[in-house]
Amino acid sequence: MAHSKDKQKQLKSPSAALDKTSRGTMVKNQDEQAIANSMGLPSDFILSNAVDGVLQIKEDGRIMKANTISTKVLDLAEKNLKKKSIYELIPKEYHLLLKKRMEELTHPGMNVDVDREEDLFLLRCYTGKKVYKTCEAIILPYKTDQELTFFLNIWEPDSSSERLVDQLKEVQKNYESLSETISEAVIIIDESFKIIYANSATIRVFGYNKKEIIGKSFEVLFPEEIFYRYAPEIKKYFYVDFDDRKDVNIKDHMELLGRNKNRGVSPIEISFGNSREFHERTLTCIIRDVSHRKNVERKLRYLAYHDKLTDLGNRDLFASDINSLFEQVSTRSIGLAALFFLDLDGFKQVNDTFGHQAGDEILIETAQRLRDTLRESDLIYRFGGDEFVVLLTKVNQRKDAELVARKILDKVGKSYTIDKDGERSRASIGVSIGIALIPLHGADHETITRNADLAMYSAKENGKNQFVVFSEDLTHSAKNKWTIEQGLKTALTRQEMFLEYQPIHLNGKEIAGVEALIRWKHGIQGIIPPELFIPAAEENGTIIPIGHWVLDRACMDIRLLNRKLNLNLFLSVNISTKQLNLPNFPELIDGVINRTGIEPKLLKLEITETFLMENPEKVTANLNRLKKIHPDVSLVIDDFGKGYSSLSYLSRLPVECIKIDRSFIKDIPDPTNMKVISSIVNLAQSLGLTMVAEGIETKEQQDNDIIRQCQLSQGYIHSRPLTINKLVQYIQNQ
Repeated sequence: MAHSKDKQKQLKSPSAALDKTSRGTMVKNQDEQAIANSMGLPSDFILSNAVDGVLQIKEDGRIMKANTISTKVLDLAEKNLKKKSIYELIPKEYHLLLKKRMEELTHPGMNVDVDREEDLFLLRCYTGKKVYKTCEAIILPYKTDQELTFFLNIWEPDSSSERLVDQLKEVQKNYESLSETISEAVIIIDESFKIIYANSATIRVFGYNKKEIIGKSFEVLFPEEIFYRYAPEIKKYFYVDFDDRKDVNIKDHMELLGRNKNRGVSPIEISFGNSREFHERTLTCIIRDVSHRKNVERKLRYLAYHDKLTDLGNRDLFASDINSLFEQVSTRSIGLAALFFLDLDGFKQVNDTFGHQAGDEILIETAQRLRDTLRESDLIYRFGGDEFVVLLTKVNQRKDAELVARKILDKVGKSYTIDKDGERSRASIGVSIGIALIPLHGADHETITRNADLAMYSAKENGKNQFVVFSEDLTHSAKNKWTIEQGLKTALTRQEMFLEYQPIHLNGKEIAGVEALIRWKHGIQGIIPPELFIPAAEENGTIIPIGHWVLDRACMDIRLLNRKLNLNLFLSVNISTKQLNLPNFPELIDGVINRTGIEPKLLKLEITETFLMENPEKVTANLNRLKKIHPDVSLVIDDFGKGYSSLSYLSRLPVECIKIDRSFIKDIPDPTNMKVISSIVNLAQSLGLTMVAEGIETKEQQDNDIIRQCQLSQGYIHSRPLTINKLVQYIQNQ
């Protein structure tokens, strides 16, 4: 092992006759009678002339003779050596090795080739100083007429061998030191799954001291059924090298359950090292307790799949559960299941009246009422806002689902107690429920969800606070409303939205600006009027991204148009109440101006008067902040006159312009109507506000004396709304 082959063949005997009896070259081939005595050399001559220590031993291991060099190597006198067996001088783990060597050499026809590196081996010899010494050795047969004995040729390793041994010891020491510094358990096992090494971290991972498990089966660290399930997989790592694992689809680690001495079963992760270089294969296992990580993963998964406010499942969990339910339906009969879509009736009014905190309390209470009404096997989710979903995992017939729906209507319909500013109030809301039966009303997740949602819209259309079971003949208006609601979610990404611009003229004269008007060309239904989809967008919240898109697109269009035609047309854009209520509304407008490069003095923001009255204090604060950032941006009150109660706020709002609602223009010259218009005009003039007469369609309306007092006019008498390209043509033809 430590000697090279050249070293084995080197001749050190003082006589040519000993060329074949020096270390490792005593015997070449038994068939040629190449044993020492065939050359007429007695054993005493061989012992006295050998250059290394030589012991002559019997088959049972008793030492017959020893030369002087061997007594020095072993630090034992010859007389003391003769009283011993060779097995007394070497550790027990070497006994089998030595016996095996002697058996191989006595086997009939056995060729002993000293060029074989494995003929050279290491022995640990117990010396007279009562310490073990590492020696290199070769064993050779010596046969006489009387008996067969053996020469055990031993010598101390030369300096290069000693350095190698020292290096190996150092590597082992460093390995053990490193393994003791890491928090993971390091365990080495042999092919029989016996543990042959363990570091101190095993006590942290498994509760066992390393001395308790070394020599025991790897099985002790796992529940019995787990070990036998995974043992064949672990066995693969003995034979597949690290670099080859990807090619055979074997991961470098596995997760399974381990058994802790004190804490019972806990999850662990095992990473496997290489074992290719070992003659007798071993496997290094680096094992870590992943209980904490698994707990964190469970918490993160829970947060990812549950609504924070109500602790109910969310859309993602619903998608997972409904898909699992359909898999059960397809593989075995589970009878019927039922899907409920619920939407609270009157929640928005309560939320706006009492505030968001009160609204949250109602949502939490509603979730609890649903839990109290349903079975433990039924599942409840909140999709956001006031939308809830219930999954009845099993019902026997349609009547069972209807009975549950009636219980929900009764439970949710009871009044709620609201605490606001220390005062307790009561509020009542209802619930509209759409029901779809699984698998009767849909054979997949998407279909059943759409049909339950559609049934819920039908319940709202039919008067609210009731349930509707899906059927193919649901009302046309309910289907249309559902189509609009669903389509709004993807209209922008599908590029179905576009803008048109209606010219605004100085009264009876040239064009002064334009109003941006959003249009929607639905992929199936074609053009959908704004009066249908804008309220739906306001209700479901999609008005915010839609409104942002309108601002960006319109500002960019008009800036480019003004540059192209060398004009200074102003742009008027409608702003929704949801946009106005955003805490960062002023910063949002500032961002649009900076991105698009439009001049602030050319931007007019239209606010509907009825929207203004929903939250006047917050709107006023936001508008005042905007004017501080961009004082040149103009604010316009749209549809003025429809919400007369808002007039008291006019003096507090930083507005510059009002648009007289088209409903008043339409009734010109009705005397009563003209009195209202006259009052609006007088009020605007007294406050120094610019006026826009909106909806001018006839010359009579345009030439009316009161209307002529408005600085600006807008309507079909000038032009219908135009695309940006047609607007350019319109201006050029003026």
